[in-house]
Amino acid sequence: MKHFFLPLISFFLMTLNGSLCAEEISKNIPSETLEQKPFFQVWDEEVPIGQVIVAMDGSVLVFKGYNSGTDQAKYISVKRSQDGGKTWTKESKVGDMIEVDGDMSDDGRYPNNNWTGLGNVMVDEVNGDIMVFMTTLKTAQKLFRSKDNGKTWKMEDTTIKPGKDGWIPATNGACDPGVTIKNGPKKGRLLMPARVFVEYLNKGKNRKFFKDLYAMALYSDDRGKSWNSSESFPLKGTGESGLVELKDGTIYHNSRTHMRPGNRRIAYSHDAGETWVDEHEDDELFDGPPDVYGCKAGLLRLPYEGRDILLFSSPGNRSTRTDITVWVSFDGGKTWPVNRLIQKGPGNYTWMATGRKGTSSEGMIYLLAGKDWMARFNLTWLLEKDV
Repeated sequence: MKHFFLPLISFFLMTLNGSLCAEEISKNIPSETLEQKPFFQVWDEEVPIGQVIVAMDGSVLVFKGYNSGTDQAKYISVKRSQDGGKTWTKESKVGDMIEVDGDMSDDGRYPNNNWTGLGNVMVDEVNGDIMVFMTTLKTAQKLFRSKDNGKTWKMEDTTIKPGKDGWIPATNGACDPGVTIKNGPKKGRLLMPARVFVEYLNKGKNRKFFKDLYAMALYSDDRGKSWNSSESFPLKGTGESGLVELKDGTIYHNSRTHMRPGNRRIAYSHDAGETWVDEHEDDELFDGPPDVYGCKAGLLRLPYEGRDILLFSSPGNRSTRTDITVWVSFDGGKTWPVNRLIQKGPGNYTWMATGRKGTSSEGMIYLLAGKDWMARFNLTWLLEKDV
């Protein structure tokens, strides 16, 4: 029944007070969305520290990092769904954490940080490999790689090069997963958000920790064997960021800030993630509770060719890290005229992933919350009038 939900969505859009008019927004809604029945599901999911991605075959993978004490096991696990999230395998081990050289204990905030924790993850969309990183206040020079969509894993060496200031970045697990560049002369490049903890060996002495740390990115042109550091995000005190590639090849970088109250900080790259320009505060996306510390959020570009539909997930409550809400942009992050509450109550950090065309995950959006729950839904549900 083609366009069955068009009247419902059109009615919803007419009620919006955003800067884009309903007619303009409706032009950007893919036909697939108009033909899809709204879907939403939420369930309990223990999340010590997590990540979620979708493999090239459509398998949904949820990673968890366990590292809660010197006398307990330290490892990364994964659970998989091959039917779009209806059923899941039991957790299996990706591999054990390792120690890094140097004392990463900082000023006591990170007592076990000479042992790695779960770092960033990414799917290489050229060859289908999945990479899982391990990190402390700097990254380990090793990663876990799967060549069979997450069924088996092997640890291998990698080289993550420091930036111009000499500090080795952290492939932080509180960053969003990386992307594979699809446009321009650097097509095929792997790019992932990261952050630099300046003076990570200082053990708290004379530390300017949050003032001087910064968001940045790591990029690889050899399928993840080695990684170069980008220039720093133009504003210090930033980190735990996400990035996406827009349809014209521009990289949109959205970062948390640790040093000022206000909204999210945005910057762009026109050279496939090597440098960042036009840093500014977003007009609409606030950065967690109204303090100077912000909150990790989720960022996602939906895979609709020729469209820049972005999703942003974050606490919707301006006083506490609760009431996880997803905002929708139809113009590559310039405006965010649609938002919908996903789950009332505790939420904290969030990560998102989207399904793959032609697989059981197609059309689905997956959201993992740091307060032990997970949801899946589609764009039609986000745009449905909540009555």
